[in-house]
Amino acid sequence: MKTNQFTPTLAIFAVLLLFAAGCNTPAKDTDTKMTAVSAMTTEHKQAIEQEISSLVKEFFQQVEKLDIETCMTYFENTPDFQAVNPDGTFGDYNALKKLNADGFSQMKTLSVVPTKEAIRVLTDSLVLYTFSMEQNATLKTGQKLKFEHVAGTMLFTKINGAWKATFYQESASPPVAVK
Repeated sequence: MKTNQFTPTLAIFAVLLLFAAGCNTPAKDTDTKMTAVSAMTTEHKQAIEQEISSLVKEFFQQVEKLDIETCMTYFENTPDFQAVNPDGTFGDYNALKKLNADGFSQMKTLSVVPTKEAIRVLTDSLVLYTFSMEQNATLKTGQKLKFEHVAGTMLFTKINGAWKATFYQESASPPVAVK
């Protein structure tokens, strides 16, 4: 009696079929045309970098205003959204919103002092943004805190003509009390 065996050749064929099917399926809710960075002009790449730079500047201004509702408009609210929080936990859009809303609710003021940013254009509709900064907070209790090292990564995807963060990761050193 012959048994069905799954051979490496069949596995490779199955992967190739899935890959081919995926390549022929237009992306859901994203711009369907995607140009690789290697095929882009320098001017086009620089224009995208400027768009992202302006967008994150606006975002961090909203962070300083402690406006969670406006801050969350920079993120794509879908089941596919992922966040990695400073404590190492994973979260979705709602978990990220709750975590930051809880933090904002304890603050009277927050200032963001960028120290470095890097924008890497992957395609005309996919950009990786990495930042490092210092944050200074005054809690509603009057206590002042300094976060000396905060770093993060945002993956921006152009969806229906607008850039939205579809992935967010943040790491931070513990805050230091300031007298």
